[in-house]
Amino acid sequence: MCKKKSLEEWTGISKEAFPSDDLLTDAQIETLYKAASEMLSAYNMHIVFHLVNTPIRDEYRVLRAYWDQELPMLQRNMGFFETCPDENPIEACLLGDRCHCRFFKEMSADWVEEDLTPEEERARELEIEVRHIQKKYDDDWMKYYPYHLDPDYDDENGNPYDYGFGDGKEEDDDDDWWRK
Repeated sequence: MCKKKSLEEWTGISKEAFPSDDLLTDAQIETLYKAASEMLSAYNMHIVFHLVNTPIRDEYRVLRAYWDQELPMLQRNMGFFETCPDENPIEACLLGDRCHCRFFKEMSADWVEEDLTPEEERARELEIEVRHIQKKYDDDWMKYYPYHLDPDYDDENGNPYDYGFGDGKEEDDDDDWWRK
């Protein structure tokens, strides 16, 4: 819904201003990439690589190759520099084996779309959360049990129990004791 401009037009820096990575040292690439990335952030446009340990030379190559893309001119919301345009086939990705589009495509290859009821969705969330906390906290996992996801811990109105913070019935103690 907002106006779009190419980064070249928006920033006044042409794609040709970025030298090819084979003409630069690693230190020069790091300096240039960091400056361009900070400038994008100042324009509320961020460049994000989803896989860790992406070499800076590859990140610079992607930044340089797609510098001429058109992006929305956002003043309040965050935008993201497109590191893997949709029209590019995954095989042509500049990141090669580190292509995050390929990574997410392979990761989601076996996913099955399910239409779950709210109860089934809550049960699935509970199962996932329990597996996560068991892995994270080992034998102490029960201390972190997600009662808020477990329907067995709901009262008749669907509201969660107090989980040890009292029985929900406040005593008639004066809350303004400090005024006396």
